[in-house]
Parts: sequence; C-alpha cells; structure tokens
Amino acid sequence: MQSQCRIGPAGFPLKGPHGTDAMPYLRKIGLNAMEYQAVRSLRISRRPAVELGSAASENNILLTLHGPYAINLSSDRKLVRKQSVQRLVKSAEIASWMGAFHVTFHPGYYSGLPKELAMQAQKESFKNVLDKMGEKKISVELGPETTGKPNQFGTLEELIELSNSFENVKLTLDFAHLHARAGGAIRSRGDYEKILDKVEGSLGSERMRSLVVHFSEVETTSKGFGEKRHHPLGSGYGPDFSRLAELIVEKGYSFIIICESPLLEVDALKMKKIIAKIK
Repeated sequence: MQSQCRIGPAGFPLKGPHGTDAMPYLRKIGLNAMEYQAVRSLRISRRPAVELGSAASENNILLTLHGPYAINLSSDRKLVRKQSVQRLVKSAEIASWMGAFHVTFHPGYYSGLPKELAMQAQKESFKNVLDKMGEKKISVELGPETTGKPNQFGTLEELIELSNSFENVKLTLDFAHLHARAGGAIRSRGDYEKILDKVEGSLGSERMRSLVVHFSEVETTSKGFGEKRHHPLGSGYGPDFSRLAELIVEKGYSFIIICESPLLEVDALKMKKIIAKIK
C-alpha cells in the first residue's frame, strides 16, 4: 500500500498570505493540508468560515481545526466542564462550516482526580459533546491530542481508550508531546514503531487511515519530563522525523501531518521532501 500523506502547517503560512488567499499559496508551494488555529478565539463567523472552506476545497487543501486551549473536560469544577463542552461543540460547528473534517484539542488536566475518575469525567463530557453535536447535526471527527505534560490528561493509552469508546472520536497523535512527556523517549525507529503498532493494534488498520499527526522537535523542561517549547527540524532536540518517515513509507500510512515547528510551512516542505526521498 502506497503512502498518500497530506502535509501542511499548523496555521496560516509565515511567508505567505492569510485567509482565503493562503489556500492557493499553499497549493503553489506544494502543500495540501492546514490546521486552522482557533486556540485562542472562536470568533470566526459562518460566512468567512464557509469562504475559507471553499477556497481550501478549490485548491485541494484538507483542513483540520485546533480548538481552544481553554478546554478541560475533566475539571473538578462543573462550570469549567460545562464551558469546555460549549467551546468544543462550537469548535466542531466552525469546523463543519469550513469543511474541516477533524477537531484537534487538548482534553484537559487530571485536576487532582485519580486517573480513573478523570477518565470517567472525560467520558461523561465526551458523551455530552457528541449529544449536542447530534442535536445540531454536526458530523466532524473529535481528535483529543496526546499531551506533553505529566499533569495533563492525554496519555497514548487514555486516548486510545476514548477513541474506542465513541464513534467519531480518533486521537490526534502528537509525537513531540509523546517524546517530551516521557523524558525524550523517542530515540529510534523502534520507538516510533512501538507507538504506531500500539495505535494500529488498538484502533485497527482502517482507522489508521487519515490519522492526524502533529510533529515538531521539542525541548523538554529542566526536570526532563514535559514539553518546554517546540523547535525547527534539525535543531537537535529530537525526535528525528526521518525515522518516522521511513515507517510511514514502508507501512503505506496515509496520515495528515501537521507541522507545529516554529517554521510552519518551511519545515512542512522539509517533511514532504524527506518522505519523497525515501520513496
């Protein structure tokens, strides 16, 4: 099976136009995906969202959307959970306006709860979100993202469990976060393979298609566990994208790879070239 990955930046390009004009620009430079950033604001209205989606479709740019950072579905405060549900439903609605098929978001924190109770709170919140999406006839994929700090809900195992508990839920696989959370654990091709095999073994080969993957190199905190900041490809912090690219090509994965490097489309193009050389 041949790999047919889509690759693009987490946000509008650094060196090109924003808004609808970004779509032909991305196509021109050779990219075919983009994550719309709604991490701090859900203020975009329906008309510009639809216009952005139309421009993306016309230029063969597949859109995903990143929801607000201010989401905590396992908060010990009912009001915070209620507002988080509202923000996630609104994110899904905006994504549906612009034709984005997937909403990436950070699911929240343990908030002092035992992990099993945090999971229970997450599942209750997810059911609430999906029920409200159903009432609004919104059909987009929810993508809770593997998180990079030990106090955040979102280990690989936790998000696999959520992905298998609900339809229209499939984790966003962030390798920088996995790397940082485990103290710089992704050092070899084998380390990548263990992660991918675990996801595929749990979700199945069919659901590996169109898996949304985030990638950048990452600096860990002074204590060694948890992310501090993202860095460009080749910074030396790791993880090494080329080892992941080898597996993507060999296994024929068709991921949507979103570049979260500070260099956005510049490094997204580097990723594309790395994959092309392996082929």
